[in-house]
Amino acid sequence: MTLGGRVESIVKDGGRTVTVQMGKVSFESTRIPVKGEPRQVLNETMTVAGEELRYCAATVGNPHCVVLRDKVSEDDARRLGPLIEKDPRFPNRTNVQFMKVLDRSHVQIEIWERGAGYTLASGSSSSAAAAVARRLGLCGEKITVRMPGGELDIRISETSQSR
Repeated sequence: MTLGGRVESIVKDGGRTVTVQMGKVSFESTRIPVKGEPRQVLNETMTVAGEELRYCAATVGNPHCVVLRDKVSEDDARRLGPLIEKDPRFPNRTNVQFMKVLDRSHVQIEIWERGAGYTLASGSSSSAAAAVARRLGLCGEKITVRMPGGELDIRISETSQSR
């Protein structure tokens, strides 16, 4: 059991493949939480360190802020991540993913994890980023998330996204 609900894992191929059911994603500000009027937090903007950023927020049991970029880098994650993590609009702080959509089935992310810092890979970060790409219509239901620590294949069904 997690804050996002029950998470089931299936180990296959002698341990070479693990399938994890991550549960439902929500973009609702009251569930993430994100301050302001109740809404789905999609395609909003914030200014951080003098730079205007387009972002979406989601929860898969923990809060995520997915920043859409034309280019992602470790430097940006380390520079902007801690500022976004502690932004007042996120009362519980937030995990931050800097995401570049590569094509209809691949995204690349760099991750700043709340309370931990720069992170090479994360299942919940991958899930949140893929869910945002899918919700915005930038990717289909099968998405490979590329991170410095490796790749995860994500499948997002219509039932895995709640309003």
